[in-house]
Amino acid sequence: MALMKKLNCCWTLGLCLVASRLCKALLDIPKLPAIDDAKFIKECVDSHNEFRSKVKPSAADMNILKWDKELAKLAKSWSKQCKFAHNPCTRKRYACIEGHDFVGENIYLGGVQSTPKQVISSWHSENEHYNFDNMTCSKICGHYTQIVWANTLTVGCAVSNCPNLMGYSAALFVCNYAPPGNEINTSPYTKGEPCSMCKKGDCRNNLCDDLTVPMRM
Repeated sequence: MALMKKLNCCWTLGLCLVASRLCKALLDIPKLPAIDDAKFIKECVDSHNEFRSKVKPSAADMNILKWDKELAKLAKSWSKQCKFAHNPCTRKRYACIEGHDFVGENIYLGGVQSTPKQVISSWHSENEHYNFDNMTCSKICGHYTQIVWANTLTVGCAVSNCPNLMGYSAALFVCNYAPPGNEINTSPYTKGEPCSMCKKGDCRNNLCDDLTVPMRM
């Protein structure tokens, strides 16, 4: 009887220790930014535009990306589902957001400590697998081509904690784009002198700034 009490005590103590460590681990998870967080928005937009402005070969028609809160809401609603897969609505016309026929999407699964710049840099690193001259990928490179798709004008991103995917510290990062990129047999941009093919607006940091496209926060 004494032995059983001792075993029960040890079992209870063990559970308490596990629970205590789990609670501490959960408390250590940093608060993830909301889609209206100014710093988060700036880092998402700036990171995209930095890579777009430095493409090689240089782009004659690369548009500057601006934030769109409706795309961010879409990204948030999907990231909260915690499914490491593309939102099925992106494959259907006018299914995601009113006024957009199709929407592009990049997804990333990593740790909650990952910053927007780190995530977008990871997508951009696929550029080594893309051959601009013949428009082919030796490995996965669709995330990269979406980042540098010249005709894309707006972006919205979100991140959610998804412990079911990769442990309690997992985060699913989603960015949606409009108009979408990655059209079959189409180059992401036109090679040439930066801004030499801007249709309207100004040129900023090698990017065409279409002044008719607002930044919707």
